[in-house]
Amino acid sequence: MSYELRADETLGDGIRRIVCRQIENAIDASKTKQNGKGSPVHETRKHLKKARAALRLVRGEIDRDVWKREDRCLGKVGQLISEVRDAEVRLQTVRQLREFARGKKRSFEETEELLAFELDSFLAAFSEWPQEAEKRLCQILGRIRDWPLDGLSCKRLRENVRRTYKRGRQALKRGIKKTSAENLHAFRKREKELWYQLRLLRPLAPAVFKELNDELKTIGEYLGQVHDLAFVGQRLSSIGPARKQGHRILNALIESRTNELQYTAIALGERFYTERPGRFARRISRFFSDWETFRRRSAATTASAVRKRNQASPLLAA
Repeated sequence: MSYELRADETLGDGIRRIVCRQIENAIDASKTKQNGKGSPVHETRKHLKKARAALRLVRGEIDRDVWKREDRCLGKVGQLISEVRDAEVRLQTVRQLREFARGKKRSFEETEELLAFELDSFLAAFSEWPQEAEKRLCQILGRIRDWPLDGLSCKRLRENVRRTYKRGRQALKRGIKKTSAENLHAFRKREKELWYQLRLLRPLAPAVFKELNDELKTIGEYLGQVHDLAFVGQRLSSIGPARKQGHRILNALIESRTNELQYTAIALGERFYTERPGRFARRISRFFSDWETFRRRSAATTASAVRKRNQASPLLAA
């Protein structure tokens, strides 16, 4: 898979390849047409998030100001289309809530029409975003391809994973202390960053990292639904008193679903983030030494195969 380290490359080469590939994927996604199967806006932002998560694994390896500039630049590209994505999310969430309406789906029609109109308006207003995104991303890509990452070590990766885990744990504590949409969204961002980083590191120990990835993915799905419901609720509250009566069913559904999802997400988060950051980092760090051993054996096996092939075919050796 393109979003994983490979045994035939150094850590630095692997991270650089992954970051650059995700930026290229974001450019490609921005050029696709809107269709029923996927959203160019969503796919573009997803690849940017994956690029930034990988980028944060080399924090400290590159000059601080240079690293911060590229991380910030990638974030700003995502902000170009944040309003369009927000409008997409609101419409998709209302459509999903219809399944819980139990015979009262007609009460959603007015809201759905309003949100569909808003989305169309945003798409028209930001119709030039793919060109601007491509321009900025090509510039970022050119700079990152020249980054000197030959000295990237397992120790550096471990420290940056520990940092990501710690930030997630702190965000969870804030969410428990005050269970607000803002605090849970902050936790979701930190959780998703760790999820991407562990996906990238999965070849270190496929079974172990798959289990960790699966747990984080489940947490992220619950948090994502909480975030989407909050978006719809905020939009409904801003429409005005004249429309609020028709939204009572929708608001009741949002409240009940949110309470259920929040409880589950926090419970799962507490279970995953039970370890202290240092202990979590030590637990996964042993796989880094295993990876180095695997890489050496893989290189030796390849060299041996080449020698045998050359001995069997003298013309190839010449």
